[in-house]
Amino acid sequence: MQRRDISGWAIMVIMGAALGGLFHRLLLGEVLFWGLPSLQFYPWRWLAFEQISNGQMPYWNPYNGAGAPLMANYQAAIVYPPNWLYIILPTAHAMGLVAILHVFWAGLGTWNLTTRLGISPLGRGISVLAFAMGSYTLARLGSFPTANTAAWIPWLFWATLNVMERRRMLDLGLLALVVGLQLLAGHAQTSWYAFLGLGLFAMWYVSGPLRPVSWRSRAKSLLLAAIGLLLGAGIAGWQLALTLEYLQQSQRASGLSYNELTNLSYAPLRAITLLLPNFFGTPADGSYLTPGRGTYFEDAAYIGVIPLVSAVFAVLGWLRWRKFLPHHPAFRSVPFWLSLSLVGFLLALGRYGPFYRFLVEYVPTFDSFRQPVRWLIWPAFGLSILAGIGVGNWNRNQRTFFWTRLAIAGAIAMIGTSLAILLVQDAIDPDTLAVFVEAFVMLGVWTIATGVLTLTQPAATGGRQRIYWQAAVLIVVAADLAWAVAGLNPTVPDDFYNRSFSVSEPASRLYWLQDYEEEVKFQQFFDLDDYTRATGRWTDVRTSLLPNLNILDRVSLLNNFDPLQPDIHRRYVDLIEEAGPGAAPLLRAAGVGRVYGEITPAGWETGPEAHTSLATASPPAYWIVPQAVWVEDDTSALALLESTDWDPEQLVILQEHSPPEQEAATAFSQAEVIIRSQEPTEHQYRVVADGAGYLVVANTWYPGWEVRVDGDEAEIYRANLAFQAVIVPAGDTDVTFSYTPRWNEAGITTSLVALFATVIIVTLGLLRGQAAMRVRGSAATIHAQAEDQEALP
Repeated sequence: MQRRDISGWAIMVIMGAALGGLFHRLLLGEVLFWGLPSLQFYPWRWLAFEQISNGQMPYWNPYNGAGAPLMANYQAAIVYPPNWLYIILPTAHAMGLVAILHVFWAGLGTWNLTTRLGISPLGRGISVLAFAMGSYTLARLGSFPTANTAAWIPWLFWATLNVMERRRMLDLGLLALVVGLQLLAGHAQTSWYAFLGLGLFAMWYVSGPLRPVSWRSRAKSLLLAAIGLLLGAGIAGWQLALTLEYLQQSQRASGLSYNELTNLSYAPLRAITLLLPNFFGTPADGSYLTPGRGTYFEDAAYIGVIPLVSAVFAVLGWLRWRKFLPHHPAFRSVPFWLSLSLVGFLLALGRYGPFYRFLVEYVPTFDSFRQPVRWLIWPAFGLSILAGIGVGNWNRNQRTFFWTRLAIAGAIAMIGTSLAILLVQDAIDPDTLAVFVEAFVMLGVWTIATGVLTLTQPAATGGRQRIYWQAAVLIVVAADLAWAVAGLNPTVPDDFYNRSFSVSEPASRLYWLQDYEEEVKFQQFFDLDDYTRATGRWTDVRTSLLPNLNILDRVSLLNNFDPLQPDIHRRYVDLIEEAGPGAAPLLRAAGVGRVYGEITPAGWETGPEAHTSLATASPPAYWIVPQAVWVEDDTSALALLESTDWDPEQLVILQEHSPPEQEAATAFSQAEVIIRSQEPTEHQYRVVADGAGYLVVANTWYPGWEVRVDGDEAEIYRANLAFQAVIVPAGDTDVTFSYTPRWNEAGITTSLVALFATVIIVTLGLLRGQAAMRVRGSAATIHAQAEDQEALP
């Protein structure tokens, strides 16, 4: 009887049903909100695509950090094509749809890669579920750039393998597109780890384990793959150029300390969650037991019991058949995936590992990324591929029959013992014990299911019975993975993102003291150990005006909760924090009229809920100053800013190595500043003064900002360390500030050239493919005619 296997469509249906159960509230109209979706991604993209809809380029965010680059914010991923759905659909619902589509995209890419590796259909299905629905992907789903970038990893390996094996133009063009899209997805760290893993794969490939070929062919394969990577980087050139410029101006330009770099290292004890994902509980229901020892979603890398067992079978199968690999081709890549998984696990240990400090100090790029735990992407991906390979060594024979029955008996005993301990406990905290019992009970359940499936495995030629059995295997895997991540992506009504919950807009900029911001954000609302806290108080979260949520209400904050921030802004904020009650001049110079936190600067009033505000009228974000003092460097500016008698309304501190030749000579006695228009990337003012002065704007000084005074180009000076100022003459003066990133044109040109070259390569590849098909068709026709002639009497 011919062997029959489950189809790829059936596998996608099983995954879709599992995802439908997990995210059914999205189908009912609710939206993702917990953590980063509401605190970063939705506000950024809402603002960006609103600007695009208004015919503006989203280069600048005017609402946070006294203004900061928006499109250059890499994780905003504004140029990433799937995010353009935000223009078509309601933004909050597009957010969830794009996230779920990437889960399917990760599954489809894994299916293609495992097909290329020669893995059986059931094995492919297990790999698809293990990677696409594994905890690394779904526990991080709300961190959209991380999950979206990870979804491209199997496509990256698939496209590279095609280029190196077939060396066709079409494959080269597809690799460039995959690389470009992954780079645009918005998470540099995940992309870099993917490229490092891909480089190791390419080097391993040319060593010959998969396809024995000549060294000349291997060199050509590597060259073509490198060209594809460079073209892909060029396609993403616009985004990369803006982000690189931002990085050079950011707080990370001077590097990070070892403690900052190794924040969120993978504690060795957490490895037990690779088998028992909720051994320490889950923040989904507030049962998480290890506060301060790790962040649940960052540590998550569970791929399921059956996939993990199957990965072990892959290694055992390779050990068994390594001398006969031509007869077992799917097992040829086992050493690579096993090595990738082990190395990734060791790197994820970070500060707990034996060599991470050495790598940080002596190996390039290791000092560029924080949170070593994210190296878990390697074992999450590698083990998922091994899981598919191991199916080829999963069978029912006399030996496995014995050990399977023994495992079932052990699992039943474990469940019974766990439940008995729960009933008779008296010395252990009952909540803690319940967490452990649930973890072991569920492990027992999945172990029993694995054993039963092993014992009931039909013959390879079992027809429909085998297809039903394979479907049962995949359903168990999907159920296991869905259970592990249930509740980790809380949803709320879509009213959360509407302005119907907005607070009254203050007349001036606000500032959260850092300690108070952290307390409200991570203790009152977004408790990393208990997701239910924010979910139950979602209306309070919405009206809190926490950084980035303020964007939805168009309220300006001095705070900025972005991964990259202008370095001068960070230093100015640090100065405010250090000044404490003496921070009044610094707050005034930043245009701040209300502070959230336990502080009462001189001349301020205490309000409700730890809010303080100026007793006088709220300060504007722009004013004219009669006098200036010129300093040469930041140290001199900081010394003046720390002076208790400095009045920012009377004296501006300007940074320039030497004062301009035409300095404001005769100071005004009366002056007024009128704002004519204010867009994110253009501010227009009318200054009316009876003498010269300095127009100070509490907008972040950043390269790319230009100013025109009465239509003539003028110089923007860095004012009060972090802001902008321009000299204005006496009389009525029109002043226009405008912003365009300096590297904008170079980035756009690079992307267009690379995209044009890629389109040509893909087109030529398609034409060659069609020509080859016509040639093969003609040859077949001639051959058939020849056979007909021979058959004539």
